[in-house]
Amino acid sequence: MSGYSNSNDVIFNADEAFIQFANIFTQIHQNVDLPEQYERLCDQLLKKARNEPVKTFPIDLSQFRLWEAERNTWNLIKQLQILRSTYPTDVSIPEKLYQTDGALQCELLATNLNFAEAWIVRQWLQDTAPEYKPVETNPEYWSYTKTHIAFKLKKEKDLQYQYLDPDGPYRTGRALHSQDQIHDNELAKSIYEYLRRGQLETACEISKKNGQSWRAASISGYIVNGEQTDDGGDVDSIIKSSGNINRHLWRATCYQLAQETGFDLYDRATYAILCGDIDNVFPVCRSWEDYIWAYFNGLIEYRLEQYFSQRGQLGELGDADLPVPTQLLSLTPEDIFRKVEAQQIDKDHRMALFHKIQKLYILNKPDEVVRCLREELLDKQISYDDSAAYSHILRFAAHFVLFLRDLIPPTSDKESDDLIKTYTELLIDFKQDSIIALYASKLPREMSIDTYALFLKNIAGSYDERFYFYNLAEKHGLDVIAIARRTSDLILEEYLKEERYANALYLRISSLKDPVDPKDIVLIRGLEWLTFNKNQVVEAMDRANVLFRRFLACGKLNAVNSLLNSMANPKSPLASYDLDKEADEHEETVVYEYSFYRNMFNFFTKYEDWVKIWQEKPQSPKSFPRDISISEWTLRIKETTDALDQLSDKFLTAYITNPEFDEDKIITEEEERRMQELQRVSDIYIPEVILRLHHVYFKTRAIIPGNLDKSLQLADLVADESRHLYVHFRRSKKLPVFLTMLRDSYLEITRDNPTAPEIFRVT
Repeated sequence: MSGYSNSNDVIFNADEAFIQFANIFTQIHQNVDLPEQYERLCDQLLKKARNEPVKTFPIDLSQFRLWEAERNTWNLIKQLQILRSTYPTDVSIPEKLYQTDGALQCELLATNLNFAEAWIVRQWLQDTAPEYKPVETNPEYWSYTKTHIAFKLKKEKDLQYQYLDPDGPYRTGRALHSQDQIHDNELAKSIYEYLRRGQLETACEISKKNGQSWRAASISGYIVNGEQTDDGGDVDSIIKSSGNINRHLWRATCYQLAQETGFDLYDRATYAILCGDIDNVFPVCRSWEDYIWAYFNGLIEYRLEQYFSQRGQLGELGDADLPVPTQLLSLTPEDIFRKVEAQQIDKDHRMALFHKIQKLYILNKPDEVVRCLREELLDKQISYDDSAAYSHILRFAAHFVLFLRDLIPPTSDKESDDLIKTYTELLIDFKQDSIIALYASKLPREMSIDTYALFLKNIAGSYDERFYFYNLAEKHGLDVIAIARRTSDLILEEYLKEERYANALYLRISSLKDPVDPKDIVLIRGLEWLTFNKNQVVEAMDRANVLFRRFLACGKLNAVNSLLNSMANPKSPLASYDLDKEADEHEETVVYEYSFYRNMFNFFTKYEDWVKIWQEKPQSPKSFPRDISISEWTLRIKETTDALDQLSDKFLTAYITNPEFDEDKIITEEEERRMQELQRVSDIYIPEVILRLHHVYFKTRAIIPGNLDKSLQLADLVADESRHLYVHFRRSKKLPVFLTMLRDSYLEITRDNPTAPEIFRVT
């Protein structure tokens, strides 16, 4: 997922959203409060985006719609979750001789969860409807028509149109003045839009302000007797003695008006809303939300009237003389969504997904929400090419899953884990390093180890920086030992899966001053993940031995130097490690091999020091630097040569031979590889140490008496049958070189002592 671009997040900063959602998730202790906080954050980001200057930031409407859809979804989750978690399971309603319609409505809300949920859904669709700009206020009633009539009265005795009552145009079939008709149509639409948003009181007010109080009177019959005119529609609304006592009769009248084909579409839709009709609301519906709201509004009106009838407040619901809408007689919420989906209203796949999420949550199917999100995101129906939408919806999905887990025992763990894992990987891709451990900790153990190790694998900063991310994992309860091991494995496997050295044993051994190959630095950094915890010291040394063998097999003493320095970091517990007397055989073997490489490296380090000092030797006493005397130089050479003598002895008396295994033991591939690598290292470096030691002895023969003899005595060391050092010379094909060097020593000895035995004869 490395191809993401943040170009679509110019206004909505994805990085900011990632961090802020993580902050809310960690700071809110009551899980039930999370949806409200997420909703507020979405709203804040929307408001911030709207306030940005257009000349600076191009407006991306699709991004606005995504944030609005998410905000509305969290709002729905909040309201339904509060209702479902607090709704009483057993409510006893005392019998009363008489109850107002408002009291019965409250009773139905308190005893029927399905009705209460439908009420919440309708209220949610009203509250989240987009802003609407109403008609411009004109307080004078049909002013253009009235002026036209007055003008005609002066001019003509016989006036064809002389009615200004509200029914006049419909009754006479004569149109209003065009300007009044336009205003009337806009007013009718404004009233509809306010009712669509549940704002009955505002619809009445705008009717009065525009000189049409009759409209306010006709729609105010919607108020249930005994119920306050409260736009909030809360279950616990305070009951007042008000409202329409003959609401059933009024609804039947509204139903008749809604079916009048000569009326404006919005007038018909207005009265259809008030009586619960749906057929005459649909012609003015434009969005998925409009259709769902029309259905749920009709469902609520039908269920209310049905309940009133059951409690004896009305006559038969299907009275032929007072017909009311019955289209929703047998419809369930599932049927409603099925009918709306069949119309294929949503053209934007992203909005369709949010609508599907909202539908499933309304139907109380949270597991299906999770399953749906997984299919959409992981099966790539939401294209990676639309990175802004993909990251947005994936972030929502992860936080929805995390919210759900603490409320309902999930039956779709696999789908949930996949979503959180994918979101964590997205955070890795977006370099949200500080919050990756938080989300990785919400995964099952093995998945969390793999995911966080994948993140750490690419952290190439300083020791302190990597230790910071290690501590973050520990803070969030992750298995840091297993993660460090897996991180190291990922890095080593990637770079060590193929042989990186030729078969030839004659190769150039790098100088300690040579720059280290960047790939080798990556390997060393990978190993350092095992040096943060004292419980992994031996494991770190074991992995270091693998790298030592690989580096040495390629002649990379500079990489060995870098690795040793890394392992000796004073901040690491490995720096103060001391072999326990009760250590097991494996630990002893690991420590012994580690010491072997350290001793070898110490010899080569000291040899480079010796070469540097030797090169300072002047051609004559006068050519010495002013700050050094010949005696000082000689002393330094002697001390360094003596140190090399001791280091070579330490190395050659403790070098590792191939381990011996029981005949019945099956040698693993790893053990076989280790044996091959140990042999190669020995074949390269044992001859190299002896050849360099001979060089030192021979060069210092005039300064240190006895070194010439020592150079020749190296033949005995190599030929010693108890050590078999000659085997390494033979396999490395360096025996001829060694014999030539011994011949030089012998010739030098015979020149000083002609009676010396002829062990070398020139052929």
